[in-house]
Amino acid sequence: MDRLTALRLFLRTLDRGGIAAAGRSLGLSATAASRALRELEDDLALRLFNRTTRHVSPTEAGRRLAARVAPLLEGLDAAMVEAREMHEDATGTLRIVARRSYALRHVVPHLAGFRTAHPRVEIDLVLTEQTGLVPAHGVDIVIRLGLPAGKSFIGHPLASGRRVLCASPGYIARHGAPTTPDAVLQHPCLTYHEAEEAPVWVFATAAGGQQEIAVAGPFRSNSGEALRQAALDGMGLVLLPEWMVGEDVAAGRLATLLAGLPAWPARYQAEIHAVHARADRLPAKIVAFVAHLRAVSGLAHLRAVSSLAHLRAVSGLAHLRAVKEPRA
Repeated sequence: MDRLTALRLFLRTLDRGGIAAAGRSLGLSATAASRALRELEDDLALRLFNRTTRHVSPTEAGRRLAARVAPLLEGLDAAMVEAREMHEDATGTLRIVARRSYALRHVVPHLAGFRTAHPRVEIDLVLTEQTGLVPAHGVDIVIRLGLPAGKSFIGHPLASGRRVLCASPGYIARHGAPTTPDAVLQHPCLTYHEAEEAPVWVFATAAGGQQEIAVAGPFRSNSGEALRQAALDGMGLVLLPEWMVGEDVAAGRLATLLAGLPAWPARYQAEIHAVHARADRLPAKIVAFVAHLRAVSGLAHLRAVSSLAHLRAVSGLAHLRAVKEPRA
């Protein structure tokens, strides 16, 4: 018998006042229990019990051992219960790193609802514009654009990578709206900063092909939020994720253009994922939070994936390309 179980049996014997009763409480026969206690005494080179045919009582060494061991085993049992609860019940601190532009719109507004459902979970949220982050150094979940490489992580889709070509109603009133991809060239375009080459927007054609348009305009930025604000201010056309401008379109602050032709920036097209480490047994707090975000995102029907190719197939976005680190 292992030392830990033998010590439990030792304490149980003191509590029950007999070896047979203590053994039964641990699923052991009287003979097996008696043998285990003898082996414990032999290992310690101590006599722990005064034995009679009707009763056992601790020796002084037995009393001293019990006084030291009992609180240690109680602490161990409490730690094991706490660890088990963290996997079976949503509890503890949930550490999240999230893409700022997405989180402010689609994560932070739903934290109160999550806490109402899971009041024993505390949330530690860090917002960032860094790309390529993965769960590490105590972080439970990363909400990011695209999937990390390798098979060590699982990604749960939260938002599609669908882009919306749009402009403010004031801009359209002054300059009109393009009716074809070629007509986009006649308008100032607000684009992501490209250090090496001119920005290119890709349009799906009615025939099933793709048309690339090299666009230009008065404003470039590495921030989707900055581009969105520039579009709201009437500076030109912009091509941004639906999750970023959807509320603006619904409220009439922006108007969609060429709505029947899917479009995306060349090399940049990625879905939003909640990413966590691959594990056989995930803590309940992670499972509960991912389920909550997927429910409010409307993409709960999509399966968790570990490769972007798989997600694109199941989400119906297989025609879109992503060959560089995505951004918003």
